Amino acid sequence: MGTPRRTSLAVVALLFCGLSTVPAATAAAAATPFVVLQMNLCNSGVAGCYQGGRAVDEALAVIGRRLPDVVSVNEVCRSDMARLTAAVGAGAGFWFAPARNRSTGSDYQCTAGRGAYGSGIVVEEGIAAGGNGIYSAQDGGTEMRAWGCALSAVRAFTACTTHLSTTASTALAQCRELLPAKPLSFDPTGSATTRHVVAGDLNLRYSPGSSTSAQNCVPAGWFRKGDGGVQHVTARTLAFVSTATHPMYRTDHPAFVVSYAF
Repeated sequence: MGTPRRTSLAVVALLFCGLSTVPAATAAAAATPFVVLQMNLCNSGVAGCYQGGRAVDEALAVIGRRLPDVVSVNEVCRSDMARLTAAVGAGAGFWFAPARNRSTGSDYQCTAGRGAYGSGIVVEEGIAAGGNGIYSAQDGGTEMRAWGCALSAVRAFTACTTHLSTTASTALAQCRELLPAKPLSFDPTGSATTRHVVAGDLNLRYSPGSSTSAQNCVPAGWFRKGDGGVQHVTARTLAFVSTATHPMYRTDHPAFVVSYAF
């Protein structure tokens, strides 16, 4: 009589264990991968790292490999954005944030008639609304730095891009001007749980103890991930999964990927 009793208990235990895994599996299935790709393509034609536009072709290859939900690109021409957006997806949309030329008061221009120069944000699910602007804090250079944000068309998250000043104190002031006010201004819900992501070349490094550490512009409730250099992605209410960098040979920055669960 002892053996059947042990077998029954084992069966019950197996059934209980099997049932207990269902909620965990359901939860895992509900967590949708969400990939953010940040790149600085050095495509103005002015900087020494410019390689005749070939960084855009290299970016297209990275997009095809990583299949991002959001792409942030700095140092690009407006004319580059159509190709980059098409690579992200047929339903993708972009928002462009031109830098301003202090001398002329108009958009800073790429060389060879390739249009305005600045940063762009691409959203795979499309864009419902967007905006861009010039920071009030600027250094003394000709290029006045800008930000751009887009509200996604489906899940109502905000994705922003920026390229900050090469003067660290000015870059930090610009970063604080951007975060959290700009992405939150596009939040139609006003909810503390709405997801937002801000990516860019901040020209700031993570340097604990430094007054100009990139961490010093991360608001409460947000978290930052960096590429070990000056590119960073700061997010709210997204579950972090991993980071990766991909070498790029036609620009002077690697591609930086941050993966989340949405």
